[in-house]
Amino acid sequence: MTVPRFFSTISISAALIMASNSSSVTQPLLTADGIPLKVSLQRSMRRNKLRAIGLVLPPLLFLLTLFIIPIGNLLTRSVDDQLINYQLPLTFKIIEKWDRQLLPEEELFEAMSFDLATINKLLITNNSGRKVDPDDPGWRVNIPKRGPYKEPILQINPIWGEVETWLPLSKIVQDSLNYQGTKKEKRLVQKRAQFDICSYLTPLKNAACSKIFNVLKGWDQKSYPDEKFYKALYKDLSSAHKFLAGKSSTRMNYEKPGWKSLIKKSVRNINKIKNPPFREAMFKIDKRWEDVTFWQSLVVMKDPYTSVYFLNAFDRKFDEGMNIVMQPEERQVYVMLWWRTLLLSFIVTMGCLLLAYPTAHLLATLPLKYSNLLMICVLMPFWTSLLVRIVAWMVMLQQEGVINDALVFSGILADENRLPMMYNFTGTVIVMIQILIPFMILPIYSVMKGIPPSYMRAAQNLGATPSLAFLKVYMPQTLPGVGAGVILVFIVAIGYYITPELVGGKDGTLIGNMVAYHMQKSLNWGLAAAMGTVLLAAILILYWVYDKIVGIDNMKLG
Repeated sequence: MTVPRFFSTISISAALIMASNSSSVTQPLLTADGIPLKVSLQRSMRRNKLRAIGLVLPPLLFLLTLFIIPIGNLLTRSVDDQLINYQLPLTFKIIEKWDRQLLPEEELFEAMSFDLATINKLLITNNSGRKVDPDDPGWRVNIPKRGPYKEPILQINPIWGEVETWLPLSKIVQDSLNYQGTKKEKRLVQKRAQFDICSYLTPLKNAACSKIFNVLKGWDQKSYPDEKFYKALYKDLSSAHKFLAGKSSTRMNYEKPGWKSLIKKSVRNINKIKNPPFREAMFKIDKRWEDVTFWQSLVVMKDPYTSVYFLNAFDRKFDEGMNIVMQPEERQVYVMLWWRTLLLSFIVTMGCLLLAYPTAHLLATLPLKYSNLLMICVLMPFWTSLLVRIVAWMVMLQQEGVINDALVFSGILADENRLPMMYNFTGTVIVMIQILIPFMILPIYSVMKGIPPSYMRAAQNLGATPSLAFLKVYMPQTLPGVGAGVILVFIVAIGYYITPELVGGKDGTLIGNMVAYHMQKSLNWGLAAAMGTVLLAAILILYWVYDKIVGIDNMKLG
């Protein structure tokens, strides 16, 4: 009786233990404050993610605002040609039928005269979502300069008679009026609103619609617009037309000199043409309308997107048959500048490499107190102004400068045989090497500093000569730094233009100078953007080559 009772007791105890274990497994683990451990971990991970996003968001927004968006704008500007299409819609519609050989017929002259006379109506039409139709009788309605304005505008597009059309404009006005701030701040906000209204109605951001702004100040947003609304609309858009005509004629002038003056003169006198024939009437306004080359150049601009700027960047253009041909010899300048820029960048990069490699090796192997002193000398160019360094080199390199004086004093050169090292290609190379050599030294030094000296000793112990050990063991390990330095110096050199211009004179003109010229003086933003896009493509190709040879993950910049 005792044995079975013993076994029953054991089975009951085992059952109780299993039950307690199963209950402990099913019951969730809790934190000190009574929250399930799983929930607490999820909350902690969520907080860490939000904290990480908060830390990353400011630099990400900075990068997006000051890098990604400008590059996107650069790419679009290099191919954008929509403004002229916006200005001359009827002309570009009819020019498709022209044979591009003989002078156009009456129909094309009529379209051109009509486009030049009705730009203000075009703004009223297109920005309300309606396409231009030459057969639309409303489009042919005349808007008198002195009014009335309401009925003609409503005939052109009835949508302007609806309250909903004016509400977005009124919201811009009311938001500026409700702004809380100082009187000066309120004035600035209201002035900005005038520009915003014109930006809403036109493709312009540099025109102010002040008359519409003043009219909408007292509008209750319910009553139907009266005559003063339409007068303000016409006056502001007519003023904006002058900006548009100026910008579009400037673009046309890039294609063929003379377009800008021709458009200005024609716009001033186009209202004199009341009846056909339009062809002879436009001949009387300006004889250049008889020149078929003006019309042929217009064909190139008929598409909203163009490759003209890229062709011009390489001294090419479209002829009257839309074939790619070379520019006239007197306008062939950019290809030579591209080659000069690439050659200079290559020579400067190789010069920096030859000087930087032994210097970096010396920095990496010298005792600390001596290497720090030498590093100060290497970093010295970073601590002085660029212009100061350039002026110093100008003093040293000129024919009466320090270097020539030293050569004459030592007897190496005769006084009449002084070397011309200023305002030429040689001077540009010397100065740019001095300026850019730290960008080569630092990445190479960073890599060399991390190479254990034991590798060289081990190679020599195995029978290798010092030179062989250097070539087979040491140098391959420095390639990431060399590659980083080469690509960095080349990229910086290819975009330099101030130093070459100051030191190199005529021979120092590079592609960067032309980009700056078109941005600051000629205002040919399309051509400047095309050149910038080509430079960007060249840099991306360099990165691709570096990734294939060295590996982008191995890049060491310091």
